[in-house]
Amino acid sequence: MKALIKLELCNLFGLNVFRFSRDKKARRKSALLLVLWIALLALMFFYVGGLAYGLLFLGLGQIIPAYLTVLSSLLIFVFGILKAGGAIFRREGYDILCALPVSKNAVVAARLIRMYVENLLMTVAVMLPGLLVYAWNVRPHLKFYLAAVLWALSVPVIPMVGSVLIGTLVTGVTCRMRHKSVVAAGLSILAVFAIFYGCSRISALEDSFNPAILKELSVFILGLLEKIYPPAVWGGAAVVDGNLVICLLWLFVSLAVFLAAAMGVSLCFHGICRRLFSSRARHDYEMKELKEQSVLISLCRREFQRYFSSTVYVTNTILGPIMGCVLSATLLAVGRKRLERILPFPVDVGEFLPFALAGGFCMMTVTATSISMEGKNWWILKSLPLTAKSILDAKILMNLLLFLPFYILSELFTFLALRPGIVGFIWLLLIPAELILFSCVYGIVVNLHFPVLEWENEVSVVKQSVSAMLGGMGGFILAILGAVGLWMVPTGYEDIYKGLLCLAIFLVTAFLYRKDIGG
Repeated sequence: MKALIKLELCNLFGLNVFRFSRDKKARRKSALLLVLWIALLALMFFYVGGLAYGLLFLGLGQIIPAYLTVLSSLLIFVFGILKAGGAIFRREGYDILCALPVSKNAVVAARLIRMYVENLLMTVAVMLPGLLVYAWNVRPHLKFYLAAVLWALSVPVIPMVGSVLIGTLVTGVTCRMRHKSVVAAGLSILAVFAIFYGCSRISALEDSFNPAILKELSVFILGLLEKIYPPAVWGGAAVVDGNLVICLLWLFVSLAVFLAAAMGVSLCFHGICRRLFSSRARHDYEMKELKEQSVLISLCRREFQRYFSSTVYVTNTILGPIMGCVLSATLLAVGRKRLERILPFPVDVGEFLPFALAGGFCMMTVTATSISMEGKNWWILKSLPLTAKSILDAKILMNLLLFLPFYILSELFTFLALRPGIVGFIWLLLIPAELILFSCVYGIVVNLHFPVLEWENEVSVVKQSVSAMLGGMGGFILAILGAVGLWMVPTGYEDIYKGLLCLAIFLVTAFLYRKDIGG
């Protein structure tokens, strides 16, 4: 188990490549990834620290540990559902491990410990800045720091185990299905939306907000947190009070839950892996009529087959378009006027909605990791008598065709909800379409410069690679900047601004395509 754990952790976040690789290009990519992680951590520190300071300013400092526990647990649980199946039942190295005298319990435990370490780092990134702000302002006793360390060690376990059990259940149910990746992705997405729905139901408690509750806002918020995740309130109170006994007790409980989950997963590990990785050959194949297709269509079909063969790939790229449809459907159900009343600041929903829709669609494009997902099979495409432009065009076309049904549905809902005029309808169609096209081209350009063709599992490509972070969020960030620019434009010049913005996006997209793809 020690050797397996070392193998699992030695190249965490590409550190092994950065330390020992003699390839200068690979070292530069690892260094860039490290810088990107540091930047994200700095952003997280700034956000969480500001949040903790705001709670202290309101006199709610005692709920900070519980609030941060709920926040980190939700992040671990949601993202864990999307990657648990691929991280535990990954194919890479399975054949070698089966041939070695290694127990399945050790294999499962090593992979779970890797997930725990990743989630522990996420927990520290979320909780540390808030607890530091609390400690700087309150100056608690030494027991507070010891209790905080013990509690932080136990925070990732319960949400991680929950996500692992859901991932194992989904993988086990779908492992013998013909289209198991699509079904598994659908079940994972349903689980994520169920979490979102459960959290949104808490907003129904706003009717009970009265002056009496406002006077005891701390009690009210603790009640909300207890409805979301009761252990967070217990642990938060123990950290504030410096109760080491409760923190130690919960740490032992978390360890017992971890061991029980490892034993439960190991019981079905080999069975699920055999069903996932084995195939049955049919001997009744008959040659039928052959059909001729263009190179672009054939490559596009191949991209769709590769896309739907990966559960992690589907779940991480299809959530954005689904959220876009949910947003437009919510607008249709709630109504424009009611939505404008709910928003915390006065805003014309019709003006900013195209950017909101585009942001949802551009959260994570398929092209941002489409080259990296080829992995060791990339040489097959390179050896065929095909131009690089044909291969890359097929990847872009596949991404656009995948988003097209969601785009049409969200535009239909939005049109029925807003009933815009001709000019408003043009912007409603044009702005999201141009941003989606830009995000697809920009994503594949970034992936061309930062490909990862040697990877342990698909999770590291889809979630942790440089191209996934830089390329997948390009259109989303541009949509936010476009909305901020519209908010700063003087009244009466909105249409001119949108026209100039669309022209600029088109020119940038054409330049990127011509320079890196069409040249």
